[in-house]
Amino acid sequence: MTLRIRVDDDVPIEMRDGIKLRADIYRHDDDAKHPAILFRSYNRAYGRVLPLRQDLIEAGYAFINSDLRGRGGSEGEWKPENNFVVEGLDGYDTIEWIARQTWCDGNVGMVGISHAASFQYMAALEQPPHLKAIAPWTGDFNEMFVPPYTGGAISFITTLIWLPRESADYVNRQAKRGHDVAEMRRVLDWARMHPSEVANFLPFKDVPLAKIGRIGELLNWRLHPITQPELEKHKQYERITIPCFHECGWYDGAGWTEFENFNNLCQRAGSQYAREGQYIVAGPWPHASQFQSTLGDINFGFSADTLGSGVHQLLVAFFDKHLRGKDIVIPSVRYFVMGANQWRNADAWPLPQTDWQRFYLHSQGNANASAGDGILSRDEPGVEAPDEFVYNPLDPVPTTGGPLIGFVEGPGIIAGPVEQSHVERRADVLCYTTPELQDDLEITGPLRLHLFAATSACDTDFAAKLVQVYLDGRAYNLAEGLIRASGRNFGDTRALVNPGEVYEYVITLGNTSQLFRKGHRLRVQISSSNFPQFDRNMNTGNPIGEDALGVSALQTIYHQPGFASYIDLPVIPQSKG
Repeated sequence: MTLRIRVDDDVPIEMRDGIKLRADIYRHDDDAKHPAILFRSYNRAYGRVLPLRQDLIEAGYAFINSDLRGRGGSEGEWKPENNFVVEGLDGYDTIEWIARQTWCDGNVGMVGISHAASFQYMAALEQPPHLKAIAPWTGDFNEMFVPPYTGGAISFITTLIWLPRESADYVNRQAKRGHDVAEMRRVLDWARMHPSEVANFLPFKDVPLAKIGRIGELLNWRLHPITQPELEKHKQYERITIPCFHECGWYDGAGWTEFENFNNLCQRAGSQYAREGQYIVAGPWPHASQFQSTLGDINFGFSADTLGSGVHQLLVAFFDKHLRGKDIVIPSVRYFVMGANQWRNADAWPLPQTDWQRFYLHSQGNANASAGDGILSRDEPGVEAPDEFVYNPLDPVPTTGGPLIGFVEGPGIIAGPVEQSHVERRADVLCYTTPELQDDLEITGPLRLHLFAATSACDTDFAAKLVQVYLDGRAYNLAEGLIRASGRNFGDTRALVNPGEVYEYVITLGNTSQLFRKGHRLRVQISSSNFPQFDRNMNTGNPIGEDALGVSALQTIYHQPGFASYIDLPVIPQSKG
């Protein structure tokens, strides 16, 4: 039997203030009532190419693909800095409009990736009566994607990608209103064609993008995100009373927040039904993409892509369970173990059987580059000479793979695991490596590095990576993070450091799942930059974008009694036989 689909394009949906949003509606061409799934985005074009759309329609759901206020065909003004104010209410009104339609059975869910995940959280906080479940994939409550626990460092590459791309719709709307947009288009074209020039422009506050009205305002907004405490105020987990299906990737810049939201909602959601209805899937994917089996330099096999992973079937099952009331068992946690290239299920995150083990940094003061004497081991350090390197903000360590955020990559950068040898030859990258493993070792869970360090500057950054070293010496990044010294306390205000004083820095590296094979080695990289993944610290204590030159800083890394630097690894015991 041929499935007949009716498509209604550009349907107006009126909000409480009279503004009309526009949506495309895909539904079965029959007289039956169906549950509905809402996708809200900057641009309906994203929803039109979303592979999941067809899966949901074939499963019997209506699919509503809506432009946000002030975007695409929708009326109003696009003000992303006010999203916490307007998007929850617009989401509420759209959901309740859908529920009133003759073709809807009153059960509405939401789905969306990246920023479209953020808008789901915002809508759920408003508790629309007919919203029964959401599926926020690779997103957070805050669509700015503030990197978690960096102490104020921003996802610089995200800003470089996001601003030129998302400003295009704004410029086109201004042109339709009769405004002269020639200069805007010239600057945006320059930014798209020359991303390296944009990234390296100093002082960044004077980059041409900052000089063109509304686009300059948006750039300033991106450069000065809300603080961690401010973000936490918006995360009112107790107001979410419905099930959520979270999804993220091991190489996804939003991955840490999805796990954090999953765990918090399991504990703090506003109903037992919601607390018991949290699910998360994590695979070897970058931000906002589950479609390929190869990422960076590594092929993870057929089971890693959309078809092999079965992630879409899981999501349909989730909606069938919570919108249709079907009795379906869904694993709370489903995760992909890289190296083994297998999917596994669990009841909680971190895994209940996790054996937390500290791997300590060691050297005799010469851990610079992979050829240095840095060692990583379970042994606590004795009296050891510290390691030193000079961080020059005009020669930052280049981003090489990793958890990037963006549908397109930045200047010469690809997401995922990328061979690290050219980075590890630098004197400003310290390397601490284990001996060859005598047995397989699985690391699955959240990662944090405790670093005791001093700097000659009043402010600086410390960056870290966990790396897998193959038998032939090739090294691939698994997880990474960065901490800004002045934001080490994660408060509302910055606190500069005293030059030469030793501080403990806790660097959040995200989550991963990796089976290290016998003979492979683990490595920790320490540096002071990862650019343009993060904005570079100019070591002056000035706000982001103010400095044209900056100053070099002498960095000292300690590993001795009282200042024992270590990475806390979630080791998973291997079954015998």
